Amino acid sequence: MSDSAENLQSAEAPEANPVPAAAPVAEGLRPGTFFVCVLLVFLSDQLSKHWIVSHLYLGEVRPIFGNAFRLMLTHNTGGAWGLLPQGNTIFAGFAGVAALALVVAYMRVGRMELAVGSAFALALGGAIGNLLDRVRIGYVVDFFDARIINWPIFNVADSAITISILLLLVHFVRSPSAPPAEATIAPAPEAEAAHIETSSEEKPS
Repeated sequence: MSDSAENLQSAEAPEANPVPAAAPVAEGLRPGTFFVCVLLVFLSDQLSKHWIVSHLYLGEVRPIFGNAFRLMLTHNTGGAWGLLPQGNTIFAGFAGVAALALVVAYMRVGRMELAVGSAFALALGGAIGNLLDRVRIGYVVDFFDARIINWPIFNVADSAITISILLLLVHFVRSPSAPPAEATIAPAPEAEAAHIETSSEEKPS
């Protein structure tokens, strides 16, 4: 009788499903490191602009690699490729909203993955750098002239923003899609009862 009771208890006890191992957490960018990166981008942008303004007059050209890449001081009151040439106020508003959105997004998400956090830091530092120009002097100081690729004259802040966009694109392209969750099929009550009866009949008391 005791053997039948043990068999019945073992049959009724549900089989323990193995707990799947937690996925490894990607190394993230800590808040302190994030804001240090933002500050470095901002300072690099402002110091480079200060040096250019101190050493070049408006429109002066200083070749670096011949005419392929050179320095040329310009004042940009609009956007790239001559977009809204007198739209400094509009672009200042865009830059302010973008900077605020980046801060709010980072504070809400917290510790992001390294690539995403780095992209946010670069974009935020660049946005603040150009925003300060537009608010303080009414235009953005641009000086990098990459004529080899026929690109609009840009600055360190623009470079940081461009790199941030490329980082995000590479991250999302290379990120694997989450595998679909496997469905767990529970046994029917009739099947459980039949299993219990079969186990009890195999070893009579």
